[in-house]
Amino acid sequence: MRRAFDFLPLAGLALFMAWPVPGFAADPLGVNGEEQAQLTGKVVDILCELAHDCAPNCGDGKRQLALKTADNKLYFASKSHVIFAGSTDDLVQYCGKEIIVDGLVSSAYGSKLLFIQQYKTSADGEWIDATKFRADWAKAHGVEPNSATAKQWYKTDTTVRDAVALHGKLGLAP
Repeated sequence: MRRAFDFLPLAGLALFMAWPVPGFAADPLGVNGEEQAQLTGKVVDILCELAHDCAPNCGDGKRQLALKTADNKLYFASKSHVIFAGSTDDLVQYCGKEIIVDGLVSSAYGSKLLFIQQYKTSADGEWIDATKFRADWAKAHGVEPNSATAKQWYKTDTTVRDAVALHGKLGLAP
């Protein structure tokens, strides 16, 4: 009789291993208090949401964007998967539309900051890497998007160099 039940622990383990769990693809960045997250929400213009200062198409990429979830929480989309770059370039085309994002959430002074690493437009859609900034920067500067120059865009960008020359590396006068 005992041999008949010997397989139960093994069957239980197999069932546990096969059980679907939400997977996070986001890479940790080492930011204090970060948590991996997959969120579904509408892409919104923060100024429009908070101050009712609304611009067509979320300001056409000139304004900070957020993800507004069904429970009316705002997650400030503060970073993409490109070093030192925001996520506006990736999100502006979805202004007013619902998307799913995979990334990291961190809280700062009560605000939820969202570091988007990838997104998709439907549950069964393909994940898109949040790297549009780098592709756009590379195109504007005549380099390949996956080149070392594009990956370290901040080292050769004239706008960055001019700002550092004017304000110093820490934003303080040189």
